[in-house]
Amino acid sequence: MTIEDDLANAMAAHVSGVEAAPNLGSTVRRRHRAHVIRLRVAGAALVTAAVAVALPAMVNFGEPANTSKTATGQDHVVIRNNVTVPDVTGRRITEAVQALRDVGLKAVLSGREVRDGKVITQEPAAGTVVAWGSPIKLAQLPSAPRPQALGDLGDGREFGGIRLTYLPAGLEWGKWSKDDVIGTGKSYTTSYQKPGVPEGEYSVQVIVAHGSSADALYNFMPELQVEIVDIGGRPARLSKDGDSGAAGGPSTPTIIWKLRDDVAVEVFISPGYAKEIDGLSELKKIAEGIRAIM
Repeated sequence: MTIEDDLANAMAAHVSGVEAAPNLGSTVRRRHRAHVIRLRVAGAALVTAAVAVALPAMVNFGEPANTSKTATGQDHVVIRNNVTVPDVTGRRITEAVQALRDVGLKAVLSGREVRDGKVITQEPAAGTVVAWGSPIKLAQLPSAPRPQALGDLGDGREFGGIRLTYLPAGLEWGKWSKDDVIGTGKSYTTSYQKPGVPEGEYSVQVIVAHGSSADALYNFMPELQVEIVDIGGRPARLSKDGDSGAAGGPSTPTIIWKLRDDVAVEVFISPGYAKEIDGLSELKKIAEGIRAIM
């Protein structure tokens, strides 16, 4: 007898008298099936997780994919498609912004903000296909003519409803302007200077006032050292001291007149620059060269 035979006999003796339950086979099979089902469910969950991780990387949103809860409490992915940019040129800014928002795009305004302005250019152009959520740059202009604080032609000589046709040689626009500087009506100012002048300083400054502000500007300068001169058939108040000199400050050559009954203009030259040129003569030339453009 071999060792294998001895082992088989010993195992037979150990289980002798043990009876298997009638349903043992089906119980074993059920347990096997349950084990297989658990493995399959776990495998499906792993596949689902892998898809959920990979999907956002394959969707061109322009921003992260959105997820929300279903009625069963599970997350689902909201897919955003690419968008064709609509044509919003010529439309009011508020309408253009809403039109872009309706298709899932964001409006970015450039230039000076105008409440009722209209879109003159857009970037990217209409018809371009972009990702959902992309920014669209809109440039705008006022919907109707009105005095402008900024120079229209890039040199600053046209602003506030006037155009300067003469300035002393060598001056350049200071590239700044300000609104509402005097009175309760519309008013504007900007300056011109020699190249290299420190920021914040000026050589020549101009103020334009409309409506009720025109009277406030015209009557602002004291009568001290004032000469009445003719500018375009209208009386102008010319002073070598201006309001600063009359108040005890540095003498600032100034001229003030009404271009029209409802538009007043003031031009003044900085004390330092006035010493380099014939200040009063240059003031008259500047004033005579100013034209109303509206």
